[in-house]
Order: sequence, then structure tokens, then C-alpha cells
Amino acid sequence: MKKTAIVYWLIPAKPKRELFSEIIRILAKQLDAARFEPHLTVLAAPQDRQPPGKILRQIKLSPIRLKVRDISCSSKFAKTLFVRFKPNGALDKLVVDLARVMKSRAKAVHDPHVSLLYKKIPTAAKKDLASTIKLPFREVVFDSIQAVRCALPTQTHREVEAWRVVATKRLPA
Repeated sequence: MKKTAIVYWLIPAKPKRELFSEIIRILAKQLDAARFEPHLTVLAAPQDRQPPGKILRQIKLSPIRLKVRDISCSSKFAKTLFVRFKPNGALDKLVVDLARVMKSRAKAVHDPHVSLLYKKIPTAAKKDLASTIKLPFREVVFDSIQAVRCALPTQTHREVEAWRVVATKRLPA
């Protein structure tokens, strides 16, 4: 049985968010896959905690800048094709701050990434796509955080389309 959780995402700033959105849109159209907002998952929490808006209001931080490592793929549905980032202290601090506010245990984001495709496709096709995509930048600024209600683990097109943003906070510079 799936559990519903609140997942906290970092959202890339424009214009990189728009580029990621366009890549996601093109891949979803070509491969009949789910469309979704580009995001970097930071932390998941059970839904029975305090309201997500209240949690986000307690978070005090500036936009987070992450360096791109590579474009990769995996056998996991939620990591079919993705942009991988180098973790840093600002990202670790956000995880610790969120966990503190939620009164839960902090786990560092061990493989920070922004997914570009959620779809079960052959490994060769994923590797082809990963080698084809070339980003015109080496780092991304994330300037807002969202709380999203979703089923965990997300494993289908329908589950992706059922995601609902329940709170958002801009990270002031």
C-alpha cells in the first residue's frame, strides 16, 4: 500500500527552470511520459506533521547554488534521466533546518538531482538520451522551496500527475 507524504522540493530559478521545463515537455511528448515541474527533492515527511506552510515560514535561508556534475540515468522510475549536482554546505544546512523544524531526523541528500524524465525505457535509450543532452551552464540557482503532497514511492505516470503543491516559499537573496 502506498503512503502519502509531503515532499519538500527546491525549485530552479528562471531561466534554467524554463529550460528544464522545456526539456521535460519535449521528452514527455516524444516518449508519452508524465510532465512535471523541474525540482530537486530535499526531504520527505509523513503527512501527519505540522502544516507545510508553517514549516516553510520557519525556514530562513538564501537561494542555493549547485554545480552540475553530469547528466545520468538509472533503473529507477523517478530517476530515469536526470541532471546530477554536487552537494554542498547550503543544501546540507537546508536539510538540517527542515528536519529541525519538523522534529524529524535529517538525512543528507546523497545524490542531488533534477529529473528530466519519468518513464520505463530500455537502458540503451536512456544512455543515448543522457549523452545527447548538453546544458549551456555549469551551475543552477534554486530560489524557492515547495511542499508537495504525493504518493511514495512514485512509480507511475498517474502518480506523477496526482502530485499537488500545498505550500511555496521564495528564498530571498
